[in-house]
Amino acid sequence: MAKRAGGESLAVMVYEQLRSAILNGDRPPGERLKPGELGEQYGVSLSVVREALGLLSAKDLVQVDRNRGFHVTPLSLRALNDLTEARVVNEGAALRLSVERGGVTWESEVLAAHHRLSVQPMLLPGDQPRRNEEWALAHLAFHRTLIEACGNAVLLDICARLSDAAEVYRAWSATGTRELHRDVAGEHKGLLDAALAHDTEAAETLFAAHVRRTQQILVDGGLTPAADRPATETA
Repeated sequence: MAKRAGGESLAVMVYEQLRSAILNGDRPPGERLKPGELGEQYGVSLSVVREALGLLSAKDLVQVDRNRGFHVTPLSLRALNDLTEARVVNEGAALRLSVERGGVTWESEVLAAHHRLSVQPMLLPGDQPRRNEEWALAHLAFHRTLIEACGNAVLLDICARLSDAAEVYRAWSATGTRELHRDVAGEHKGLLDAALAHDTEAAETLFAAHVRRTQQILVDGGLTPAADRPATETA
């Protein structure tokens, strides 16, 4: 594996830059990704590019097929609905178990994770609001910490996979006008309070509403089945 100064692999560097471009909307859903052009852009070999694309594929941010090659995973109404249902069922179950079983150490970790999330703005200022990557990382960490005390490694693995698949949908909803009028911080505070009170019913109900709110924002914004939109060429 090729490495740059400091020991980080070149593939990880390309992966991180492409991931940011996808989640920020600089490379929109369905856009075709040509390894040769990416190699020239980042100054790396084709093998490095393909390794980076493989990492993105593992996170469900890139797809590959024999006819179209690599392309940014399209937004799909059916996939969104399936993901939302799967998260409500699986992450909801993990949250219920975690709230039941979590002790003082877990409570302090949840509180700390929420604090790190609450001090970050969700969007960066500018003419075109962009998602704050620091907020995004803190958001993932908060939700991960909420379910960590569930005591079921298989369930945690399932939840992590579903969270990866849902990341691009969260990113696109975050910059929508409807999201700007949503009290995301209040939703997270409600989850925190329910968790610390060990109120399993409230925690599970609030989480389901939280996830479905993101789903509804995208549906209201006109999300259509991915099959209706062909992949686009890179500029």
